Amino acid sequence: MTNNIDIPYFEDEKSKMNPDLPIIERNNINAVIINPKTNQVLCLDWEKFDWHTFIIGGVDEGEDIILAAKREIEEETGYKNLKFISEVGKCRSGYFAVHKNENRIANTTGLLFELMDEEKTETKESETANHVFKWIPKDDVMEYINLNSQKYIWEKTLSYLLPDLESNQN
Repeated sequence: MTNNIDIPYFEDEKSKMNPDLPIIERNNINAVIINPKTNQVLCLDWEKFDWHTFIIGGVDEGEDIILAAKREIEEETGYKNLKFISEVGKCRSGYFAVHKNENRIANTTGLLFELMDEEKTETKESETANHVFKWIPKDDVMEYINLNSQKYIWEKTLSYLLPDLESNQN
C-alpha cells in the first residue's frame, strides 16, 4: 500500500491493538483546516474514546486523496468551501478502532486546507455520532491533540507554515 521508507510508525497509546483480532490496513487522511480569519484549527473531540484529533477519514480505492479529504471534512463537519494548501507529511499508526471493533494500520497522509468561508451543509447524525468538532487556537493545538501520530502531523504542518509566517514578518 505504502512505501514505508522514512515514514514513521506510531502505536496508538490511547487504543492499543487487540491481539485477538486481525489487522486491517487502510489508507487515510488527516485534514488540518486553518481558519485564516481567526487563526484557529478545526479539531475533533471523540469524547467516548478520549481522542483529540484532526479530521480523519478513509481513502477509497482509486479515490483522489484531496477529494477524499474534502468529502470527509464535509461529512464530519459540514464545511464545504476549502482551499487545498499542501500535503504536509505521512505516517503510519497502529491502533484498535473501538468504533469499528477492529485493529487498524493507518497509512496516513496529512493535508493542509484553508477554510474559505463559513458555509456548511447539514451533517448526518451517523457521521457525527462519535465526535464533536471544535475550533482550537493555533497556539493551543499541540496541547489539545492527544495522539502521537496526530502530533507528528501537526509538527509537519508547523514546519510548512513557519516559513510563510517568517516571510510575512519581513
